Amino acid sequence: MEKYKMLVISDSHGYSELARKAIEKEKPFDMLIHCGDLEGTISSITGEGPTYDVKVVRGNCDNGNSLPIDEEFKAGFFKVWVNHGNKYNVKYENKLNTLIAAAKSRCADLVFFGHSHYAEVFKDEATEIVCVNPGCIGNPKMSGNKSTYAVVTVTDDYEILSEIKEIEL
Repeated sequence: MEKYKMLVISDSHGYSELARKAIEKEKPFDMLIHCGDLEGTISSITGEGPTYDVKVVRGNCDNGNSLPIDEEFKAGFFKVWVNHGNKYNVKYENKLNTLIAAAKSRCADLVFFGHSHYAEVFKDEATEIVCVNPGCIGNPKMSGNKSTYAVVTVTDDYEILSEIKEIEL
């Protein structure tokens, strides 16, 4: 069975040490995805010349940079949409209705987002869209003294396997 492993982080807010720890803990993987509020450069997290693909989107705190607002790509059989979440009311909607509607209009199967600093995996029963918020990998004081990330693996058996993990301080 073929697998494609993605390490998903968000809201590092200029703190790269815990993100680097997550990378070392989860290697090998195929892609690193940062869902915004980087507040720095991705190379401060990845180093020069990473051996995996990297996707980064702009968050509401990433002013004055040229990062894209969102990214869309294929991971195995699945269409993935990455955004920060701030434009889709993710802090205020329990069922993520605005985010789900936007994902549906993009024909996305899997959505990665951040912004709320609250780690969660949510599958919308009506659309079967899987939404993953990895939480906050940055300063743990910003997220209830926890730094979290997600590992998402897609398989050629049409499975999406998602896990939220805490990084030890």
